[in-house]
Amino acid sequence: MTFAFLAYVGLIPFIPLIGAYIYKRRDDKTRRYVCYALAVIQLFLSLMYAAHWLKYYV
Repeated sequence: MTFAFLAYVGLIPFIPLIGAYIYKRRDDKTRRYVCYALAVIQLFLSLMYAAHWLKYYV
């Protein structure tokens, strides 16, 4: 269960990067930068959730 949770948490920050790639091809800088910001925020949240999981459930 721990491996599945950590794998899921590790993959979530890559979803906004797919959007950033799409907007890069469309040459839409504003939405691309929003996707980058979302990826950074999601990476931070994922790291915090993973640390919490490892601290209390392992």
